[in-house]
Amino acid sequence: MALRIFLLICVAAMVTSQALAEPPLPVGLGDTAEAKQVTEEPQSEPALPEGLGDLNSSTSPTDSDGLTQPSALPGWRLSGFIDTRIGARTREPIDQESFSLAETRLQLKAMRRWDGLTATLTADLVADAVAETHRPDLGTGEGFLDLREANLLWRATSWLDIKAGRQILTWGTGEYVFLNDLFPKDYKSFFIGRPDAYLKAPSDAVKISLFGDIANLDIVYTPQFDADRFADGTRLSIFNPFAQKITGDNAVLESDRPDRVFRNDEWAARAYRVFGTYEGALYVYDGYWKSPLGLSATEQALVFNRLRAYGASVRGPLAGGIANAEISAYDSADDRSGQDPLVPNSQVRFLLGYERELATDLTGAVQYYLERTSEYDALIQAAPFRAPRPDQTRHLWTGRIRKSLPSTHVTAMMFTAYSPNDQDGYVRANLSWNATDNLSVETGANILFGSDRVTAFGQLQDNSNLFVAVRYGF
Repeated sequence: MALRIFLLICVAAMVTSQALAEPPLPVGLGDTAEAKQVTEEPQSEPALPEGLGDLNSSTSPTDSDGLTQPSALPGWRLSGFIDTRIGARTREPIDQESFSLAETRLQLKAMRRWDGLTATLTADLVADAVAETHRPDLGTGEGFLDLREANLLWRATSWLDIKAGRQILTWGTGEYVFLNDLFPKDYKSFFIGRPDAYLKAPSDAVKISLFGDIANLDIVYTPQFDADRFADGTRLSIFNPFAQKITGDNAVLESDRPDRVFRNDEWAARAYRVFGTYEGALYVYDGYWKSPLGLSATEQALVFNRLRAYGASVRGPLAGGIANAEISAYDSADDRSGQDPLVPNSQVRFLLGYERELATDLTGAVQYYLERTSEYDALIQAAPFRAPRPDQTRHLWTGRIRKSLPSTHVTAMMFTAYSPNDQDGYVRANLSWNATDNLSVETGANILFGSDRVTAFGQLQDNSNLFVAVRYGF
């Protein structure tokens, strides 16, 4: 009901505005002037680090978007890449292969425009030597086919866009930390060394975007719940609350995923506008916890409980850099009183962030994240089933530094996260070299550590790995 009221208020406010047009955003904000190119081509997937995007051939005929215009498919524009990655674990694996990653991925992207319509299709063909099965599963991304996009964008009017089908959705202000961005994530891909873009899993949804003088409004409806691709023992070993130890492929955690179309659905909305040089946004979500934090002791399975979330964010220039703040209140709808120890409790999540250029071609960023759990005493009664067993307030600090060497086409990045109360952390390092306009070489690491085997990062430490990759774009 709260979501419907929120949407009605926002729509009514926008319809009553005399001129409906999306205002330009200041440089450095999420929906920048460049991102407004949705009038020509929507940005459906988050940007990759420099040199890891869709690299286009300089010898093939292209249009203004840089996409190849094939003579065999007149009107369609094609692009893609071939990416080969090999990763090895740095610790003795628990119920896993020694190689965390050994795959070649061919991505093909096709796009065509008609008057007011844009069709996009992006699919990955994967030869994965680590996978135990190659049968496609579009929900989990496993198998030889991973369908990333299959959608149609209709520019109905100058103030209304409708996009339907499989698409990558994202909003919010955090870097690798998500509060109001309750769209599916692929944590398996993220921790084994696939590119950053694969952290965002696709959604099968309808997105309606309205642009007005008072505010802009995005409404997303997902008729069947899209869950995170979470750590469950396949590819990533994790603490098993039922076996009371770290397990992997030999004891994969089962989950009771809501899968009824139109009954197990999701709604999400964002209203945003610019105030001077700052962008402010309000968020609402009605669906399920994206990863299964609930437990069924009788069935020994993880449970996706109902979730409603309400939040806000602001982002803009500060002291020579870009600052952001975001807050979200999680309402655990299946147990608002917090008395059921097997249902995740309601939370308040808060984020502060700051990024700026430290020197020429050198940028740095820092974030502080706080997660406060309500009715903490009832939650602790679930021990030892709970994993991780949280403190009532979890603190997390992150830092990121990125250095570019334009003369040598080399980019180095290191992201670190550390929780002082959990005494665990994560290091993500990456070094890439653009050998040519089409060819890039990359090496990197995912290092996880912790003093307790059941904290968020500590339970994943046996999955630490190093990897190398070669990509050819066309």
